[in-house]
Amino acid sequence: MTRKTHRAENPQQVVIYDMKTNLCVWSRAGVLKPMTCVNAFDCLHCPVDRKMKMEIRNGRLKDGRALAGRDWFGEIRPRPLENRKCRHMLSGRVSVKYCINDYDCARCEYHQLMMDENLAEPLGRPEQEVAGGFMVAPNYYYHSGHAWARVEYGGRVRVGLDDFAARLFGPFNRFELPRLGQVIKQGEPGFGFIREDLDAQCLSPLEGVVVAVNPEARENGRIADDPYARGWLMVIEPQKLRLGLRNLLFMEESLSWMEEESSKLVNLLPEETGFQLAATGGLAITDIFGHFSSLGWERLRKEFLGT
Repeated sequence: MTRKTHRAENPQQVVIYDMKTNLCVWSRAGVLKPMTCVNAFDCLHCPVDRKMKMEIRNGRLKDGRALAGRDWFGEIRPRPLENRKCRHMLSGRVSVKYCINDYDCARCEYHQLMMDENLAEPLGRPEQEVAGGFMVAPNYYYHSGHAWARVEYGGRVRVGLDDFAARLFGPFNRFELPRLGQVIKQGEPGFGFIREDLDAQCLSPLEGVVVAVNPEARENGRIADDPYARGWLMVIEPQKLRLGLRNLLFMEESLSWMEEESSKLVNLLPEETGFQLAATGGLAITDIFGHFSSLGWERLRKEFLGT
């Protein structure tokens, strides 16, 4: 089946996983006209947030209308508590929360709690589709080296290995993960996996600082059986998120790409075996390398992981 490929309709828009609203908090507060959040609700590092604060300090709005020296944050502070909605309430992340910290999010314990809570929450199983015999989570971003990136509330990105790589190279004994605080670069080795006496490095889908790793992955490679949920590997604080996402595959484009990768793999299989890559139900078998080790680990690693 041939699919029409395309990226997100607006390449500037960051698609946040499992968010019910994408309206900027400045719009929700009534300061700006309705506009989409462009930074995954990471207000502390948002260019729109910085620009609006500067516009307010200079006494004008984005469209040039004078504010006569008004300070939006300053005006909100004296209001009754119910009118001082927390950023996390304005974003829709929580149903009720009011600011008691003068909108100083950088020093707010509740804001830090919300960010830490995202790391601790168990991952629900995302919606998945079959493409070329492999599972794809359409709301995830994909690197051509078969790592996925899931943009989460607050701007952090969860990273893992996709179903194609798990079925092709697995089962694994364990994963090799970077240390906390390590900076990884987009398109450069960021993590790896071990299968008996074989190993491989995988390219990082984005650039950023590692802020969490999945401790289970260090000793239990079987988590790759659930690659898009339990099998997550690390969380990064990205740098230049929007720019980095432009280099990744998303939605229909990721499905089409997976079908192309599947076709490429089928073409490598020896024709005389008459082997069907996809088992009953349309899914490819697991341990493809184990069935066709003659293809060569190094060859498959270079062809599909780019390392």
